[in-house]
Amino acid sequence: MNDEKSSFNWFPGHMNKSIKEIEQKISIVDLVMEIVDARAPFSTQNPLLRKILNTRPRLIILTKFDLSDKDITNQWTEYFKSIGNTTYIVKDKQADIYSDILKLINEMTKESQLKQKKRGIEKPQLNVLVVGIPNVGKSTVISKLSKGKTLKIGNKPGVTRGMQRIVMTNSITLIDTPGILPAKFENETVACNCAATNSIRLDVIPKERMATKLMRYIYNSYPSLIENTYKINKHVLRPIDYDDTFTIFEEIAKRNKFTILDEIADVERAIELFIQDIIKNNLGNISFEKPIEIKEISKQTIQEKDLESAIVSDLTVEW
Repeated sequence: MNDEKSSFNWFPGHMNKSIKEIEQKISIVDLVMEIVDARAPFSTQNPLLRKILNTRPRLIILTKFDLSDKDITNQWTEYFKSIGNTTYIVKDKQADIYSDILKLINEMTKESQLKQKKRGIEKPQLNVLVVGIPNVGKSTVISKLSKGKTLKIGNKPGVTRGMQRIVMTNSITLIDTPGILPAKFENETVACNCAATNSIRLDVIPKERMATKLMRYIYNSYPSLIENTYKINKHVLRPIDYDDTFTIFEEIAKRNKFTILDEIADVERAIELFIQDIIKNNLGNISFEKPIEIKEISKQTIQEKDLESAIVSDLTVEW
C-alpha cells in the first residue's frame, strides 16, 4: 500500500466530542471490544482511537467473515495476535457468539477482577467499551450480547449516536459508543477500503479514483476473478498499473454494450457497475488488504487537532 498524501474530507451531519468522551471514560474501562470488518481489518479501525485504546486489553472482533477471503482473514488474526491483541471471528450473521465472548471477557479481565477482590469487592463489576466505525456490524454484535434486551438500534440517522450502557450479565456492562470516523482521511487506500465496505458514503471519494485503486488491487490479488465475473476476453498481464485499469473498464463496457457516441466505450458506466458489484458483494469472497501491506499506513500519525474534529457518521446500514 502506498502512503498517499491525498486528503478526503468527510461531510458529517454533525460534529461532536465523542472521542474526548471515550478518553475520559477509559479510566473505568476493564476491556475494549473493537469491531472491525474482516475484509479490511486495519482500514476499518479508527486511527483516532488507537493511542487511547492501547492502554487497555483489547478484544478485536472480526465480522463479515462470510464475505471475506478466509485465508487472508486468518492472516489478520495471526497479525493481531503478534501485536498482543486477542481476536474472535464471527463466522456469519446467525452465529451464536454469546458464550464465546463471555468466556473471553472473563479470561481477559482476570487481573482487573483480582484487583477488585483485593479491595474487598466480592463480585467484581466489569465495564467493556465497545467501539467500531459505521457498518462494521457493531450493532449486530451488541444485539447478540444483550440477549434481546431493549436496545436503541434503528435505521434512522443518529439513533445510536450517544453512549449507552447495556447489561450483558449481572457483572458485565457494555458501554456502546457511536460509530465515530475521523473528519478526514489522509490516506487514499484507507478511504477506498472504507468506501468498499460501506463505512463511508461513496461521494467522499472520486469514483474514478476509488474504482481504479480497487480494480488494481482485486485484479492483481485474485487471478481470473475479474475476467470470469465480467466475461471479458482481453487479458491484461499482471501486475497492472493505473492506466491498465482503464483498458479493463473499456472491456467491461464493451461486453455490457455500454457505449456513447460513435460506439465509444462508456467507461464511466462500467466503473459504476464495478463499484456497485463491490458494494453488493457480487465479486464473491474477497478482502481488500493484507497484513503485509499495512507498514506504510501504520507510520501515519493522527494530529491532536484531528481529535477535536472527530465526527459521528449518520450511516445506518447494518450487516
